[in-house]
Amino acid sequence: MDSYLIYTDSAADIPQSVFAEYDIRIIPMDYMLDGESVTFYTNSPDHDAECDRVFEALRRGAEVHTSQITPYRYIENWTPLLKEGHDILYLCFSSGMSATYENAVSAVRMLKEDFPDRKIIVVDSLAATAGQGLYTHVAAINRGKGMSIEENAQWLNDHRKYLCHRFTVGDLDYLHKGGRVSAAVALVGGMLNIKPLLIIDDEGKLQVVAKARGENSALKNLVRALQRQWGVEDVPELIYIGHSSLYEKVEDLKNMVRMALGDKIRIEVICETPIIGVHTGPEFFSLIHFGKQRKE
Repeated sequence: MDSYLIYTDSAADIPQSVFAEYDIRIIPMDYMLDGESVTFYTNSPDHDAECDRVFEALRRGAEVHTSQITPYRYIENWTPLLKEGHDILYLCFSSGMSATYENAVSAVRMLKEDFPDRKIIVVDSLAATAGQGLYTHVAAINRGKGMSIEENAQWLNDHRKYLCHRFTVGDLDYLHKGGRVSAAVALVGGMLNIKPLLIIDDEGKLQVVAKARGENSALKNLVRALQRQWGVEDVPELIYIGHSSLYEKVEDLKNMVRMALGDKIRIEVICETPIIGVHTGPEFFSLIHFGKQRKE
């Protein structure tokens, strides 16, 4: 079996227990809150407290901004590891929502000049938040099964079309401010307690696919979609649920999933990373899994 490191970035939501179990590494990303620049590590033991701080700030109307990973940050993080003889498999934040992927590819080109014998593979996850986290978790499972770095990258590219992201937000203003949806689409969110339901499509871009009247209806819609899409061979029966520091409410969603699929499915519940939470806002729930196709 090849020995290689698995990396993702701080746009991914992964439970701390999974980081410890599989030795998943992180390229950190930065955000700016009330003039303070913070470098955020998803695998930090202070993860939940940091998420809570950012979502509380959003609820009180604070200005929070994020920035992309520069090529230099990749070079800075990976150079010592390449010198030690490690190969790297990196699962990147979706190219449909960020230039992070292009910056990673640019860094790899430069690193290959100094380390021509090392393998550095960048996989565009076409995912974010808990979807990117689940995708990375499965990559680590594959490595544990003995897949080489090339086999793992190929499997991930072949199966990302089955990675289903479904989520709901309080409104679309945050996504509009971040340039993720248009002004016309954002108008949906403030109307008559309507909760927009979104997916990440085959190009790794956000798409509004439905609307629900109220939060409970929106969560039921997420679970119904899960039931319709569930049942794909050759993928782990694993579900990630994301939320924006809404710890009590997310238990209701978890219980709904249990009632729909039974108790044998592994479910991971994760507070959403501030890197993405800045753009989704403080009323966010996601339900992520492998399904028959990304978009019904």
